[in-house]
This record gives sequence, C-alpha cells and structure tokens, in this order.
Amino acid sequence: MYNGVIAPAVTLLRRDGSLAAEENRKHVDFLISSNVHGIYILGTTGEFMHFNLRERESHAATVVEHVNGRLPVIVGAASTATDDAMRLSRHAQGIGASAVTVTTPYFWTLSEREVIGHFSSVASAVDIPILVYNVPSYSGFNISNATLMTLMREHENIIGVIDAVDSTEVILSRINSLREVNPEFYILSGTDGQILNLFELGGNGIIPATANIVPHLHVGIYDAFRNGDYQSSISLYRQLSQTLGLYGVAGSFHSVVKEAMALLGLTSDPTERMPALPLTQENRKLLRDVLTSSGVLESNQPEE
Repeated sequence: MYNGVIAPAVTLLRRDGSLAAEENRKHVDFLISSNVHGIYILGTTGEFMHFNLRERESHAATVVEHVNGRLPVIVGAASTATDDAMRLSRHAQGIGASAVTVTTPYFWTLSEREVIGHFSSVASAVDIPILVYNVPSYSGFNISNATLMTLMREHENIIGVIDAVDSTEVILSRINSLREVNPEFYILSGTDGQILNLFELGGNGIIPATANIVPHLHVGIYDAFRNGDYQSSISLYRQLSQTLGLYGVAGSFHSVVKEAMALLGLTSDPTERMPALPLTQENRKLLRDVLTSSGVLESNQPEE
C-alpha cells in the first residue's frame, strides 16, 4: 500500500490565511491524475506546524472524504505533545485515513526512553497503521535501528519508517537491519534526490516535495524502474535532478513550493502563514531561473 510515489501535498490557503478547501481538493485531483500512488497531508511540506488541532482535523477530513478511497491518504500527526499526537491519530483513524505519521517531539532533544514512550503511547491509543517519521534536522533526534526494532516488536501497527535524511547508507542500513525483524516493514525516504537509490536498494516509497510540481517525473522514474527500463529511469532522474535547485532558494520550503506552483499555474494563491513570508523578489527570480533551466517553466512565460 505504501509503495511508489507518495506526494506530500502542500496545504493551500486563502489570502486571509484560512484553509482553501476547494483549492486543496483541486490540487489533490491534480496529484491523482498524475498517477501518484498515495497522498501525504500535513507533513513538513504540508505546513502542519502553522495550524491548530481543529484546522488539522478539518483539513484531514476534507482530503480523506474527497479522495474517497482512490488512493491511500497518510495524515501527519506530529506534535510536541504526546496527547495531541494521540488525538490527531485517533481522528485520522475515525475519518478513514490509511495511516498516520508520528514524529519525534521537537524543540528539545529527548532521551531514547522518552522517544520510545512517545511512539508507544500513540501506537497503543489507535489501531491505524503508523509510519515513524525520522527528521533529525528538525527534531534533534536521529531514530536508531535499535529504537525502531523495539517499537516494531512491541506494536504491530508500527509498520514502517520515513527517513528525511539524504543518505544512501541510512536506506541500506534500514533495509539490512529492520527487514530481518519484519520482512514487510516499509522503508521510505523523504528526500527527493534519493529516489533511484531507494528503489535500487529495495526500499518501498519516496515522499518528494517536488512531486507537488513535477509528479510525472517521479512516477515515470518509478514505473520505468519497476518495468526494468533502467535507461529511461536514469534519463528521467537527470531531468528531475535539475528541479532540485528549489532546495537552494532561501525561504520556508513550503513557501518555495507554493511559489513554484503559482508560477506553473497550479495554484492562484501561494499564501503562507507567518512566520513564513513570501519570497523576496530576488529569490522569486532565482526560483523562476531554476524552473526555466530545468525545462519545467517556459522561458517566454510572462512574470506574475
């Protein structure tokens, strides 16, 4: 269920900062029409940190209802408070989401015992499948294989890990260690550039932020690789790699992705919430240059 390309959708807003339900439905339809294999909402790219619990629950309900079983929908349940992560996970289960992601509480660095306690509490509170989201650059804690082994042995609904770590060694280590305990354990990467390495090494799925703008490239790489057409997968990866310059554009990354979507006509409004701010003119020009040089944006397309 969690194989292939799982798109981490942005959360689109109205000019006043409120959730733009209809725009989010349209974006989900765009992703589905691009043949992605799943939708992930309210993750890092989904700007979860800027919404209160009720807004997160409302958005999750809107998307799950709209997708209506066409694809798996994974809902982010990250929180610094274990009780809130439990609440969000229960809500996701209640509305029929396919799975949730749970992240190590951020802001301060926890002990391994505290991290295990956090995940165990959430896993014990629900039956919905849980993907452990390891994002050490933001949480300050890199979840070890030993910690994951403890969790997966104690909780059968902890079914996989998403590593937001740009490292082939991490992917290989996860596969070699965790699959010995559970051959069905899902190994996913949240790093766009690791897509070919992940599939070559035997991982399951990729969750690339750039799927919001070029999902056809990610899906094409996966389909070509699965069909044994390695030359095509490499060629498509080279095209994709040219778009990864987006990561070099200064600004909150979800804001960069929304601005890119606006330039490509995929949204009429790239509004973000503070403390994120619109890109400066200089960085908007840099973004346009990245999209143009990668062939995603026509060079003669007028500026907004």
